[in-house]
Amino acid sequence: MTLEKMDADLRKKTAQAAAESFSRWRHREEPEASPPGVTVTFLGTGGNPEAVFSQVPHTAGFVLMVEGVRLYVDPGPGAVVRAKDAGIDLGTLDAVYISHGHLDHYAGAEAVIEGMCWGMFSRRGYLLAPGQVLERDHLLSRYHQGLNRTLSGYKGGPTVVPLEPNRPITLKNITLTPVPVHHAGENYGFILDTGGMTIGYTSDTSYIQSYTTPTGVVDMGWRGPIMDLIDVVDCRKDIKEAFSQVDVLIANVTTHNVYAHRHITTLGLSHLLQHSRVKLCFITHFNHCCLWPEDLRPAMAQFVEKKTGIPTLYAEDGGVYNISQQLGPPGEDNGSG
Repeated sequence: MTLEKMDADLRKKTAQAAAESFSRWRHREEPEASPPGVTVTFLGTGGNPEAVFSQVPHTAGFVLMVEGVRLYVDPGPGAVVRAKDAGIDLGTLDAVYISHGHLDHYAGAEAVIEGMCWGMFSRRGYLLAPGQVLERDHLLSRYHQGLNRTLSGYKGGPTVVPLEPNRPITLKNITLTPVPVHHAGENYGFILDTGGMTIGYTSDTSYIQSYTTPTGVVDMGWRGPIMDLIDVVDCRKDIKEAFSQVDVLIANVTTHNVYAHRHITTLGLSHLLQHSRVKLCFITHFNHCCLWPEDLRPAMAQFVEKKTGIPTLYAEDGGVYNISQQLGPPGEDNGSG
């Protein structure tokens, strides 16, 4: 093949491929609603710096498909790669939720937003995030907030909804209520209400405030690992009140007994779940130390379940869970505490 013919062939094929790619990713039709029911796909179950830079476990957040709504929660580093591995088309998302401005919760959001907004050629989807993330700390660019429309052709972007404490947000036929939590700046968990089921997400939050030991009551503070806890004396009562009333709880535990001054831990979670209405609990947001040098996650889940009587699953990277099937028909009693 002559150089001239090679050049002509490359020009033709490149132009054709570019046109097809443009049409495939940017000139799309709105997808059908997600199937009825509730599923959660954990694209990543890691949290904290060690998990971020080791990717053990992955730090990509999770996707909820809830009664026709596709919601990506806390897309951390690796979000796009893990979504591709799971076969999730980002262009079908209805919303992206960022709980707070820590790297393991937002670092993948801009790429996910570009997917949701069809290469930033479409005004579609919602970005739900704290004002600290959007405006004060500028962790997401104006472009990815849909505010910079000067770039030729790239006039798309999400509808931005700043999170406010306990102010409900309507997404199609479900309601999301941000719940303020306690962890380094403006941070919100949430409660989703489908009309037939409530799903809570704790985000990162402290919980235990004081506890009894063999030598008396001690305040939480920064004390290193909790080695001598007998029982919780005082807790974040607002956290217990909010999340003990949901049907399904997704809890960011981080560890069993370390970093409890800023994370709920499975020690704290077992207290929260006692005498609650929760029917099913997922634990996630594991520090690297929960998997290395030994996988502690099965024991952590078993501890919570044995302590509370509530079915507790440890989320795994790439795990897909059909919550509707696990809970059974609305109103069915699963026998948990």
